[in-house]
Amino acid sequence: MMIQCTKALLEKLGIKGDELVTPEGHEHFPNSFMAWHANFVSINRRKAIILMNNETRYPVVIYRPVKKDFSNARGLILEAITEVLRIEGVSQTIINAYIHKAGEISFSKTANRSMVAKLNNTVREIEFMSEYLNEDTKIQKYISLLAGRQIQKINDSDEYGYPVEKMLNCLGAVYELDNDKCIPVLDHERYQLKIQIDLGSHDVWRRVTVPSTFSFRHLHNIIQTVFDWQNYHLHEFTVDMEGNKPIKIIMDDHPETLEFLDHGEFDILQERFVSLEEIFSKHNKVIYEYDFGDSWYHHITLEKTERSHDFRATYLDGNGERPPEDVGGLFGYEEYLEVIVNENDPRNKEMMIWAESQKERKLNSEQINNRLTRVFHKYYYSPHFI
Repeated sequence: MMIQCTKALLEKLGIKGDELVTPEGHEHFPNSFMAWHANFVSINRRKAIILMNNETRYPVVIYRPVKKDFSNARGLILEAITEVLRIEGVSQTIINAYIHKAGEISFSKTANRSMVAKLNNTVREIEFMSEYLNEDTKIQKYISLLAGRQIQKINDSDEYGYPVEKMLNCLGAVYELDNDKCIPVLDHERYQLKIQIDLGSHDVWRRVTVPSTFSFRHLHNIIQTVFDWQNYHLHEFTVDMEGNKPIKIIMDDHPETLEFLDHGEFDILQERFVSLEEIFSKHNKVIYEYDFGDSWYHHITLEKTERSHDFRATYLDGNGERPPEDVGGLFGYEEYLEVIVNENDPRNKEMMIWAESQKERKLNSEQINNRLTRVFHKYYYSPHFI
């Protein structure tokens, strides 16, 4: 595997000119797929190594490396690429085959201005997405999932596409070249979850399947999508820990979010950095609260675990219509239900008009699953059925 480094990174690695290999011979597939361009940059006043695959433009980020990491750069780079591909749901067999095919890491200078320009663009995109950089870990798992799904000019022939799609295609092609057979590139664990709103006698729930490597930020987007919530209130996840402090998985570290949290009572985690497998591998129930005023509690139950070759969230089925936004909690919801069925109630007409913009829309399974393809990005409520 060739790592083609900028001058700044070569200096940090302490690699001299006579230790570099020639970059020639890595211009075309499959050799181009075994090469990565890399830079050493500052993001949010923190140092980072940004890698970009030459063939696919797929990025991998190593954040806040320390001195000993540069002496073990080969091992850290391999670990980072391996872990990010695993988070993408890639089969361990495929990952191993790629690492074996790429071979031992060697270092080289950057190839040309075109590749450096693409690398610089990747760095700018990572800077723009810096909220997904986790201060507590070197290998940044979730920023790659987001950056890899930004449309890019893949090569110099005006071919545009998504880096993750080309990455998966190339992984499959390289495996087939060496093994003379085709196997699924994606092979990962996924969870079947039932998500039920606590509404007393009203039976309102949705069932979904979700890759285990998704984060709780992704799960938040999924819940908002399948219940057609409008996502303009605060939310959090809670995990009860028998014999230990409960875990609060929160939106972010904004002061308004943290103001009322008791760090002595709860262990606090941030949802965009916590994978489902970290929690559901040990616990089969999680509570999601949406809107701290109305307090809609969603009980999330792990029903089963299965293997899958499809890396996406899928809506399976559900029952019941969720309460309207801002209806006033369970008491307000019961009052709302009484008013809308009673045409003689003087509030009926006004309530019906108000509810049109607040209640759940009638989306079919195809529409919901189409919207679920966007869970990697921030959730935006759209008035259109797309």
